[in-house]
Amino acid sequence: MGDKRRKTVVTMEKKLRAIQQLDTGVTAKIIASELGVGKSTVGDWKRNRSEIEKWCLAQASGSGIKVRKTMLKGKHKEVEEALFVWYEHFKEIGVPVTGPILQKKALEIKRQIEGHDSDFTASDGWLDRWKKRFGIRQITISGEALSADKEAVPVFKDYLLNFIEKKGISEEQLYSCNETGLNYKMLPAKTFVSKKEAAAPGYKKSKERVTILACSNATGNHKLRLTLIGKSKKPRDFKNLESLPVYYKYHEKALMNSEIFKTWFQNEFVPAVEKHLKNNNLPRKALLILDNAHSHPATDELADGDIKALFLPPNVTTISQPMDQAVLVQLKKKFRRRLLSSLISAIDNNGDYVTILKNIDMLDVIRWSSEAWEEIPNISLVRSWKILLDHEDGYFNPEPMCEIEMEDENAKLVALLEKVPGCEDITAKDITDWMANDEIHEITDNDFMGIVKQEVMEEEEQEPLDDRKNLIPHSEGLKRIEAALQYISQQEESTPTDIICLRKWMDIASRKRATM
Repeated sequence: MGDKRRKTVVTMEKKLRAIQQLDTGVTAKIIASELGVGKSTVGDWKRNRSEIEKWCLAQASGSGIKVRKTMLKGKHKEVEEALFVWYEHFKEIGVPVTGPILQKKALEIKRQIEGHDSDFTASDGWLDRWKKRFGIRQITISGEALSADKEAVPVFKDYLLNFIEKKGISEEQLYSCNETGLNYKMLPAKTFVSKKEAAAPGYKKSKERVTILACSNATGNHKLRLTLIGKSKKPRDFKNLESLPVYYKYHEKALMNSEIFKTWFQNEFVPAVEKHLKNNNLPRKALLILDNAHSHPATDELADGDIKALFLPPNVTTISQPMDQAVLVQLKKKFRRRLLSSLISAIDNNGDYVTILKNIDMLDVIRWSSEAWEEIPNISLVRSWKILLDHEDGYFNPEPMCEIEMEDENAKLVALLEKVPGCEDITAKDITDWMANDEIHEITDNDFMGIVKQEVMEEEEQEPLDDRKNLIPHSEGLKRIEAALQYISQQEESTPTDIICLRKWMDIASRKRATM
């Protein structure tokens, strides 16, 4: 009698891959052998493909299907999905989130969704299961900083240096980018102007915020123009303007998302890099280093020939991302020197500086931010790469700091604020808090839960399209989707999610054709 086969349970992603292979003609026997499961198990996946695909498509986290092995749902599904959206948001803007913080937030969300009578306790065991369900590995239950952070930096550094050497990428061809929030009318909470503004009749706390994306190469010789994301598609201030010193995009909450980032990469980054390389007689190849934020598309979508992107590992991002090494903070401090100068000018002319503050428009923001970006010296950008590129043979080793980099921006801001009535006691710490408050923007718990519920509503409340003009007939749509499915299934780049989406629409088209 043969040995009993050890039970093997594979991830949901592998199950989807197996179903995809069956569609291309690979036999169940071959798939079963490769995955170490029984042939009947593969048959079960095929029979349950609709449930498997529907379950995977509904997951808030695409990485979750890479670790989950069953379709069992958490008992508190809405709470868990709202918490995941909340977690992704703060991870995206660089705010550290630990296990205890997640547990506390989960209880707050639970009270809003399930009330006080729920038996949910957000225990350590639940947190561990939640992390596995959503494919999250970079948080700790105890709340201490990840011990692997500093140890992981040399590993990634070696990988990066070997990669750029192998690909023949010079410092002129190596780029970094990152985003930051900017509340462009916000002043330190202590300031008299801020207090007077808050006391003004009918005043509501300023929510004027933009997102700024900065990008440069490792030599500092090529600073792309800033990208600025505002809330308005066509600000009134832009009327009759032929060009702007920034690349302007819009979003309902002035936030970066994957579509905006992809458009920026294709329409702004690639052309600007091509021009720089051509002007310097360099081959058309470049590497963009960025963090793996929820708002950034996959690297296979950020490629144009030999101009490509590389994500920093999550456990080294906060301490090694070049643009995070004081560059963005320096940018915001230089912006705010201009903001304060405009207020002080109003004060000197006996103007109503609260009104002046309220009347700051998008053109002011664009002008001040682009000027601040131009003012950042090359050496600051070079030194921002020190953690990743400085090594013993001196390659990429930056020059000593120049005098302009040694200037204390905090002291300059304090000196300006001292000229504003009631601000004589502002300290350097107040300036630091002022910069940090940019990232705490107005997104509430209801917004996070609304995102989760909105996804369901959008799926359930889609209206039929039959009353629209120029519609493709359902039968023709089905043929086109089938052709797309056949083509994409043959490509190495295809993912289970691609196949799921196409099969979903193939089913929809098939049902609609049948009911004509």
